[in-house]
Amino acid sequence: MYKIIYSEKVKDDLTKIKDFIILDNPIYALKTINSIIKTINLLENFPYIWKELWDNLRELVENNYKYKIVYKIYINTITIISIYKYQKNWK
Repeated sequence: MYKIIYSEKVKDDLTKIKDFIILDNPIYALKTINSIIKTINLLENFPYIWKELWDNLRELVENNYKYKIVYKIYINTITIISIYKYQKNWK
């Protein structure tokens, strides 16, 4: 089982996501953050299932709200590097 470490940037990302959504819907903000964290927790047991970008840098998609989570695998830890909103069309 891998230990998950959140970078300072990711802690900031999660706060910004929550703060942005909470203005419109506090319940939806909580559900979104909980879903992201639940998805990240899957990495404890299954870190190699998701797409490798390069050199053990990988990404997974939180399916409910479409956030991408970028992480790096080390010997027995996983560092969450970035979280951002995934959109097919950015126009």
